[in-house]
Amino acid sequence: MNEAPLLLPIGLLVAGLVLIGVEFFLPTVFIGFFGAAISFIGIYLSADAGTLTCVIFCVVFVAVLTLEFFAFRRLLPQTSIGRSMINASSNEGVAVPAAAGYAVYVGKTGKAVTVLAPSGTVEVDGALLDAFSLDGFVERHAAVVVTEAGSGRVSVRRAR
Repeated sequence: MNEAPLLLPIGLLVAGLVLIGVEFFLPTVFIGFFGAAISFIGIYLSADAGTLTCVIFCVVFVAVLTLEFFAFRRLLPQTSIGRSMINASSNEGVAVPAAAGYAVYVGKTGKAVTVLAPSGTVEVDGALLDAFSLDGFVERHAAVVVTEAGSGRVSVRRAR
C-alpha cells in the first residue's frame, strides 16, 4: 500500500485536533468548530484508503478528543497557568465564620480575590468571604469595603 495518499488525511486530522486543543485556551468557539471540520475532512479523505483505515481515523479522533477534554478540564486547573485562566480559588483549610460572625467585617476594607460579577470571594483581615458586589462587576485585586453582613455572605462596594 502506498503511504503517500494518507499524509494529507493524517495531517488534517492532527491539525484539526490541535485546533480543538487550542480552543480550550481561547475564548471563541470558531477555532474548535474549524478544527472539527478539518478533522472530519481528514477522516472523509481517509476512506479512500479503505473502510478499516477510516474506522481507525474515527477511533483516533474520538480517543484524542476525549484525552484533550479530560486533560484540559481535569489537569489544567491544577496548574498555575490553568488557575489563572479559569480564575479558580480555594477555601480549603479556611474557617468561615457563622453568618452572625460576619458583622465584625462591616466597615472594613479588603480586596477581591476573584472577580465579583457581581458575586465572588473577598479577603478581609485574612479571611476569605463569599461576597456580593453592590457596584456590579469588580476586578480581581480591587479594594472593597464591606457594607452589610448576613445570609452567609457580605455585601461590598468598591473602596473609593
